[in-house]
Amino acid sequence: MRRVQPDIVGCEPLPPATRWADRSPISRRMSAASSGSVRELTALLSALRRARHHNPAHAAQLHARLIVSARPHSHSHPNPHPHPVLLTQLVSLYAAGGRLADALRAFRFHLPAANHRTYAALVSALAWPRPGLAFALFSEAACRRSPHLVSAALAACAAGLPPICARQIHACAAKAVHPRDAFVHTGLVDAYAKAGEMAASRKVFDGMPCRTTASWNALLVGYARNKMCLEAMEVFVEMARQGPEVPLDQVSVSGVLSACSRAADNVGFGRQVHARAAKMGLELGAVCVSNGLLDMYTRCRCSREALVLFDAMECRDVITWNVVISACIRESRFREACMLFHSMVREGILPDDVSFATALQASACMLSWALGASIHASVIKTGFLDSDCIASSLITMYSKCGSLGEACRAFEVAEDRLCVMSWTAMITALQQNGHGVQAVDMFEKMIEHGIPPDHITFVSVLSSCSHSGLVEQGRRYFSLMTQVHKIAPSTEHYACMVDMFGRAGLLSEAKRFIDQMGVKPDASVLGALLSACMNCRDLEMAEKVAKELFVIEPGNTGNYVLLANIYASHGRLEEAKEVRRWMMFQELRKEKGHSFVNSENQTSML
Repeated sequence: MRRVQPDIVGCEPLPPATRWADRSPISRRMSAASSGSVRELTALLSALRRARHHNPAHAAQLHARLIVSARPHSHSHPNPHPHPVLLTQLVSLYAAGGRLADALRAFRFHLPAANHRTYAALVSALAWPRPGLAFALFSEAACRRSPHLVSAALAACAAGLPPICARQIHACAAKAVHPRDAFVHTGLVDAYAKAGEMAASRKVFDGMPCRTTASWNALLVGYARNKMCLEAMEVFVEMARQGPEVPLDQVSVSGVLSACSRAADNVGFGRQVHARAAKMGLELGAVCVSNGLLDMYTRCRCSREALVLFDAMECRDVITWNVVISACIRESRFREACMLFHSMVREGILPDDVSFATALQASACMLSWALGASIHASVIKTGFLDSDCIASSLITMYSKCGSLGEACRAFEVAEDRLCVMSWTAMITALQQNGHGVQAVDMFEKMIEHGIPPDHITFVSVLSSCSHSGLVEQGRRYFSLMTQVHKIAPSTEHYACMVDMFGRAGLLSEAKRFIDQMGVKPDASVLGALLSACMNCRDLEMAEKVAKELFVIEPGNTGNYVLLANIYASHGRLEEAKEVRRWMMFQELRKEKGHSFVNSENQTSML
C-alpha cells in the first residue's frame, strides 16, 4: 500500500520528484549532484539564488531533489525533511523568484527542519509585501530569536506596522542582540521613526555606543518624515561635526533638503546645504540630491535658483519633471505646467501616476476639458488607471470642467478599487455642482462600504449639509467625526458648521457654537458668522464681527462689501457709503466676477 503524504490546508501539493521540467544545464547539474551531498546541493542553491535570471521551475526541481535526498532508508522516519541549511536556501530561492506562496508552503511543510536562519529568510522576504504575516512568523519563532531574525522583523515593522510591534521587537533585541550591534539598533531607530515614535527613536539612538552613517541617516530622515524640520537640521549639523568618522552621503543631504522644503523659511540653511553638496560632488552627481535641491528651491519660491539648477541637470528623471510641474501648479502657472508635461514626454521620459495626476490638476484649473480628456486617454494607454490619485484627479477634472456625468463614469469604472481620495473627490464634485443631497447619499454609501472618511471628506459633507439645509444631519456628521472617527475639527469644519447654522437662520446657535469651540476663531469662521448676520439681519453682531475681521485680514474686500450691504439692507446708507469710502482710501477694489466659456476646445473668459 502506497503511503500518501497529506497536504497542508490551503496549499497545493509539493512538486513530484520523478519528473524534470527541462533538461537545461542547471537541471543536469542537479541530476549530477549526489543525493546525499548537502555541500553540493547547498552550492547549487546558492548559485541559483545569486543568478539574475533563472527558470522558476528550477526551484521546484531542487525542492523535489531535496525531498529525494532526505528520504530515509527505513520506516522509522515517515516524514523526511532536508537539512536546515538546504531548507533556508530553498526558501530564499523561492522568494528571489517572487514565489512567496511556494516559499511559505515549503517552510510549513518542512517546519521541523527550520532554524532561526530559515525564519529570518522568510520574514525578510515577507517584510514589505506582507508585514503582518512576517511579524506573526517572528512571534511564532519564540525560541529561535537571533540578531538575523530581529533585523528581518524590523524591516517588516518599518513597512507600516503599529508602534507596539516595534516595542515588542525592541524587547527581544534587548535580550538577543549585543549593545554594539549597530545594524540592528539602526533598524530600531528606523522602525520607531516610521511608526511616528520619534522620542523612542531618539532614545535608542542616544543609547547606541557605536553609530554609523546609516544610524545618523535613520534619525535625520525620521525627523524629516515626521515634519520635525528643525530637529532634522540640528541632526545634520551635529552629523557634519563628526568629521571623517561619520561621512555625509547623498541620503544625509537629500534628507535634510526634504526638511528644508517643508520649512519654507529656512531657504538660507538650504543654500548652505547646497554649497556643502557641491563640495562633495553631489550637486549634479546624485539625482536624488539634485531633485531635493530643486524641490527645496521651488517650495521656497526661489524660482531663479530652481531654473538655473534645472537647466544644469544633465540627468533628469520623472521625479525631476514632477517637481517642476508641481511648482508651476502651486504658483498658478497652469499652462506652463501642461507645456512642461508635454516636454517631458517628448524627451522620452515615461510619466508616472504623479505626472498624470498633476497634469490633470492643471487641466482642471484651466477648465480645459479637451486637454483633460486627452490625458485620460494617455492614462488608459499606459495602464495607470488603477492608481488612486489618478482616479480622484479624473473625477475632479471632469467635475470642474462641468462634465459631472463623465466624473460619475470615471468613479463607476474604478468603484471596486476606490480609496478615500476617490470617494471624497466624488462627494466634493456633487457638492460643488449643486447636488448636496446626492453628496450626502454618497457619503452614506461610502460608510456602508467600510471606507473610513478623512478630514477632507467631512469638510465636503458638512458643506453639502450647509447648502442643502440638512441641519440635523450636519450635527450628526460633526459628532460622528469627533466621537467615532476621532478626527480633531479644523477651522474648515467649524466654518462649515457656522455657515450651516447661519443659512438655517440659527444665528444664536452659531454664536454659541463658536463660543464652545475651544480655539480662537480665525477669518474663515468669522467670515461665515458675518454672512450669517447678513442672512439673519443682525446689524449689531455684524458690526462687532466685521471689526475683528478688519484686524485679522485688512486686505479682504469681501468683508467690507458684506458689511456695506448689511448697512444698506437696514436703510443706513450713510454708513454703507462710509465703508466704501474707507475701501477707496485703502485702495481696495472688489474683484469683478467672470465666466468661462468652452468653444471649439478653447476656454475663454468673459
